[in-house]
Amino acid sequence: MFLKKKTAVYLSSDESDYNLAKEILDKEHIRYYEFVSEEMPVLGCGARINPARFDNHIERMIFRLSVVPEDVESAVSVLQGNVKFVLTGSPH
Repeated sequence: MFLKKKTAVYLSSDESDYNLAKEILDKEHIRYYEFVSEEMPVLGCGARINPARFDNHIERMIFRLSVVPEDVESAVSVLQGNVKFVLTGSPH
């Protein structure tokens, strides 16, 4: 699966919703690729320092689930109505 093209079907910053989406895909036996990263701040300096993270009060994580193109329709139909942030036409 790692060498195949993948399409993002889920994108969120809500970790509990992300875990629910993974559980649903697991239950339906749909293989997925998960990607978690920290949102890059929009600042003018080259240091990419996010001032909101200094006190560790704000965590800006981005959670993404991708599937192979053959599973996109089934993954979207299973996730819609069950989780908040389903991507239906993502080019990635």
